[in-house]
Amino acid sequence: MNAADVIRQIKDAWGKVPYPGDGDIFTRDSYDDEEITNYFSGTTWRGHKPADLRAHSSAFAFFAPAAFHFWLPAFMIAAIEDPEEADVIIDHIPASLSGCSASERWSLFSTPQREAVAAYLRFQIERFSDGVEAERKALRVLEGPG
Repeated sequence: MNAADVIRQIKDAWGKVPYPGDGDIFTRDSYDDEEITNYFSGTTWRGHKPADLRAHSSAFAFFAPAAFHFWLPAFMIAAIEDPEEADVIIDHIPASLSGCSASERWSLFSTPQREAVAAYLRFQIERFSDGVEAERKALRVLEGPG
């Protein structure tokens, strides 16, 4: 699958996901000193510049599950379109999909969204081939046992 196909699959899968609400962006038990809420508040997952997303990449650690689910497409698309500018985002995506809060986050994903994330991970594995163990781990978590 090429970049355009993966991006189209991501956009189709998230086309009707509702905005999580300003009160459901940041985890409630954390202090938002990274301005994550201010940056993402009132925005959609479309139209973010890779550099802006990179500057707010700490959101992966602090997003509430609904916010993670809603804005993940922005990060995946940025990582596909401009991996050099996306920089650390490429590492944060697979780590956030297989980390300690992964099961709570995955419960929000529809089948088409899971398939789009799997397509993204496979694309990155194929693109980079070396140093993609985190992507492979996230893909195993997504696909489950079997």
